[in-house]
Amino acid sequence: MRAHTNTAKYPILAKTMKNYFKALIATVTLAFAPAADASGGMGMTWRKSNHASGVDEVGCLDCDAYFGDTACTARLPVLCIKQDGSPRPASLPGPYYAGWAGGNIATTLPVAGNFLMSLAHANETCVQFFGPGWRMASFHDAGGWGFNAYGNVRTDTRFWVYIWDQPANCWNP
Repeated sequence: MRAHTNTAKYPILAKTMKNYFKALIATVTLAFAPAADASGGMGMTWRKSNHASGVDEVGCLDCDAYFGDTACTARLPVLCIKQDGSPRPASLPGPYYAGWAGGNIATTLPVAGNFLMSLAHANETCVQFFGPGWRMASFHDAGGWGFNAYGNVRTDTRFWVYIWDQPANCWNP
């Protein structure tokens, strides 16, 4: 007995249904996938401390760079950076800590920390918002604990920043 719908006779319908079922399976799989959470479900965040002449100073300011300070379920912007080798402004002092990052910073729209399932995923989020060459800002981008870069990011919120040598990222086990 023949099936009611002949896929050879209706190839577009067959292809559409196949793609629909693939999308459905992917959606169901993601819905039940475990969220990325750092130890204790905390990730590290920074905030802006100063802005002068087109330059922002961002840094730890009450963060926990060792275990994270903010629940990974919190929705915060990602601090993104594009290090293009911009020269240090003459007005900016030259200390190692809170040093010059050599580029521009910007923030994404708020995302839950557990949405950032890996550094590669976080970097891709920055690329999606700002284009090629952008990535998630790092604790160590200009020495550690903070840095200066061109920009004018928000002052009313903290933002996600990663650290490569401590388990303070939402994707850490």
